[in-house]
Formats: sequence, structure tokens, C-alpha cells
Amino acid sequence: MKKSLTLLIVGLTIIGSGLFIGKSLFSNNEATKQTTASTTKDIPPELFLETEILDTKKPETRPATNELYQGDLSFTHADPKKKYLLTIRLIDKANHEYAGPDKKPLKREKEVVLGKTEGVVHVVVKANRPMFEHIQNLKETQVSATLKEE
Repeated sequence: MKKSLTLLIVGLTIIGSGLFIGKSLFSNNEATKQTTASTTKDIPPELFLETEILDTKKPETRPATNELYQGDLSFTHADPKKKYLLTIRLIDKANHEYAGPDKKPLKREKEVVLGKTEGVVHVVVKANRPMFEHIQNLKETQVSATLKEE
């Protein structure tokens, strides 16, 4: 009886340690596996307006991939110290303003101090990818640029 009890204890010890070692080996494999997770972020459509005050017209350069418009607004008899409002609108042939995907008008305004009595405001209108794709779907798009004294 002593022999069978000893044999039973030894057998249970071997089985228990085998299960414990096996479980620890499998749990290490699961811990070292890498999981990949991807996140997506919606980029809001945006228009960007870049300006440069020059003495004379700037020669046209090749447009960048995200560039919608590049042009010059001439000014004379301006007050070099006053602020002027540069307004860029995207319109159709009937002078109706287009709206962006967010239903807001496709219009940008920027305050500029000309610093000269006469010259040229070189304007570049750019868009990020979602806005660029939206504008490409519009028909007969025109750019209206105005410079007004505030």
C-alpha cells in the first residue's frame, strides 16, 4: 500500500508539473505574438491661401499637385500701412458660390498689409486631398479674387 501511495503521489506530481510547464510555454508564445491594429482618421477638407506681396507680376510656375489656382492681383494708390482684406471665392459662371463637403461656402479671407503704394499680390490657393477631390467634381468652377480696404 505504501508503494502504491508513493507511486500515485509521484505520478500526480509528474502530471501536474507537466501541465504547469506546458501551460507556461504556451502562454509565453501568446505573449510574444505581435498584434497589428490600424487606425483611420478622417481628414477634414480644407482650403489654404498663400500670398506674397511683389513689385511686379511673378512668372507662372508649374502648379503643384494640390494647387487649385495661382494668379496676381494688381493694386495702385494703396495705403502701405492699412489692412486690406483679400477674399477668394470658388464660384460658377452665374456667380453663385460653391459649398464644400461640410456645406460651408468655398471662401477664404486673409488680412494683408501691403506695405507699398503699388504692386502685385501673388495668390496661390491650395487644397488638401479631400477638398481637392470635392472641387474636381464641381462643374465650371471659377476663382473670384478681390482686395478691399478694411
